[in-house]
Amino acid sequence: MHHSRVNLGTLAWTVASLLRRILGTDRTRRHANLPVELPQSWKDLLKSRSDHYRRLPVLYRPEFHQQVHTFLATKRITGVETHVTDEITLLVAASAVTLSVGWPGYTWDRLAEVLVYPSNFDRDYRFGGSDLSGQAHPWGIVILSAPVLLRSFEKAGDGYHLGYHEFAHLLDRSHTGGVPADLSDESIRTWATIMAREEERLRRGDSALQPYGLSGPAELFAVAVEAFFLNPVTLVSSHGELYAFLASYFRQDPAAWSASATT
Repeated sequence: MHHSRVNLGTLAWTVASLLRRILGTDRTRRHANLPVELPQSWKDLLKSRSDHYRRLPVLYRPEFHQQVHTFLATKRITGVETHVTDEITLLVAASAVTLSVGWPGYTWDRLAEVLVYPSNFDRDYRFGGSDLSGQAHPWGIVILSAPVLLRSFEKAGDGYHLGYHEFAHLLDRSHTGGVPADLSDESIRTWATIMAREEERLRRGDSALQPYGLSGPAELFAVAVEAFFLNPVTLVSSHGELYAFLASYFRQDPAAWSASATT
């Protein structure tokens, strides 16, 4: 779900993206003409599809709406041999903003473009492979399988969410080390200690985190982020130190919000 060797196909998409910016020819989905307010129909869709949006306190929702609006107005979401519907576009944005809503005004500057694929793909970026459902590249290209993204919102309790996972990689300080960006030196040391304990728990089979976290530090960070947003009540009860760190980092408390969810 994360790194593989650089492929000419992906490089070609990256070059094409740069050419669109230079030449001003953009055939991607970018809602530059959105109304000032996020349409009510889209808010209703968020409420029906996103567990995290439903649990958000009312005071957080204007920031969520604004960040989604900014994301859709400024970020390119490109369908690769697939049609990008408004629903998929909105869920791409919601995946990112779920992570960043606690940071007022956050704009995902590390993100250059989202490529939406019609299916999973192999490590040579051929459709129909079973290896990958998503990928985040250091230069800011995120690839998401449309069917898996949709299922992530349908079965959020399964412990896997493609959007949260891949956007978490963009928050990785080095993109490979599994250290959240913008931490102090002291916080980095604390995080390293927590991650060492979490890795050991996963190896013992005594963890609520997905075993895929053992693939490497970057993946352990990403699956921890998934657990924080998907199963916060479980995480706070069984991984309290990890939960507290992520709650402070993201400036969100989804476990508490789950206990008194608003609609």
